[in-house]
Amino acid sequence: MKTNRILALAMVCIMPAPAGAAELALNPGLWETTMTRTNPMSGDPVTEVSKECVIQKKFDPSSMLEGTEGCRLVDENLTGDRLTFSMECSLQGSRALIDGSFQTDGQTGQGDMDMKVQAGGMNMNMKMNWTAKRIGDC
Repeated sequence: MKTNRILALAMVCIMPAPAGAAELALNPGLWETTMTRTNPMSGDPVTEVSKECVIQKKFDPSSMLEGTEGCRLVDENLTGDRLTFSMECSLQGSRALIDGSFQTDGQTGQGDMDMKVQAGGMNMNMKMNWTAKRIGDC
């Protein structure tokens, strides 16, 4: 499993949501996200800031699995403005368990993900958390 793909999973608001699943309402526009993750090899924190033009009005965690082989959404729960989810991925002898949450009030958001990977007899943990804010129109 590519680390970049997992990092892409962390970016709330970047993929369209299919109908019929638990969805978190979003406020379209230009969003700035500050994400801090642990390097799975060293454990050191890495912080990145990005800007995304969000066009959809809903976020659904199952949308993160589009085009990803060997992954499935295990659980999702929407309570108010907080969406929690669990995913499981298996690919080429590797296994990843991912637990995460997103919360937004329409102008700001925050979330976290905890990923546990078992590959080649090694166990790696990567934690991510982020804050986001809507900074204007696209």
